Amino acid sequence: MTKTFPLLGLAAGLALGLNLGTLARADDRVALARGIVEATVTKNLGTAFLQARERSLASLSPEQADRLRGELDKGFADERAKLLDELSKEYAQKFSADELKQIAKIYEDPVYQKFQAVNADPNSLASTITKTAVTRMMNMLAMATMAQQQPGAGPVPPKQ
Repeated sequence: MTKTFPLLGLAAGLALGLNLGTLARADDRVALARGIVEATVTKNLGTAFLQARERSLASLSPEQADRLRGELDKGFADERAKLLDELSKEYAQKFSADELKQIAKIYEDPVYQKFQAVNADPNSLASTITKTAVTRMMNMLAMATMAQQQPGAGPVPPKQ
């Protein structure tokens, strides 16, 4: 019996050590993924939110806009934090640490950063082209939906 306890202790210690190692590797992957998400998704989301926020507030008085701006920013910060946590965990499950490091290198590449900056600049021709195409597609979808709701009133022929 006395010989069994040390063996059980050793087995438990080894198992615990393996579990801690696995947890540490998972935490490393989450941290790597978090860095990628912060540098990409949430950064671009923040820029887009600020632009949309100001367009939304433009029709309000300055006092109303100031009051609402704080509420909107808090709501955005909460949603951004949830998104950051959830995406980081998801990517950590889907990618190994080496894969995440490779992805991070792509985003750190100066040429890729230049490419992203052009796409993120609301005044760039690339952004205008994209917005125009998205608007046309959304209008096409709206027209098709309206045509289905009112047979014969749009570009989509009624069902026979």
